Amino acid sequence: MKYKFLKKTINTTGSEYYLIEAQNNVLNNFSDSGWTTQKIKEIIDKVESNRSLEKTKDPYVWGNEDLTVFANELGVLLVDKLAMRAKQEVEPLELTHDEFITFMKDFKKFIEENS
Repeated sequence: MKYKFLKKTINTTGSEYYLIEAQNNVLNNFSDSGWTTQKIKEIIDKVESNRSLEKTKDPYVWGNEDLTVFANELGVLLVDKLAMRAKQEVEPLELTHDEFITFMKDFKKFIEENS
């Protein structure tokens, strides 16, 4: 899975956005201005704890207006809500726990280095 992180500052407001360029557009929907290392760590911890989730338990769900993440004992599913609103046919992205956690750790490191 290839991806690249970017930081962009909006000149008129001074707001900083963390952007993601990825082969799979679903990952691009993580781009936002509100990311903190604490928020990323919380997501990583919740996904990690769902590796051994009992089948009768609800999955961990996190989302923003463009993306929803579901994690259970089988892995992680990313749903592109932006594409759904545009009535585009887009398959959800299925990742292993390790793939998703590696992505999030890389994102966290980028934010730490660029905050």
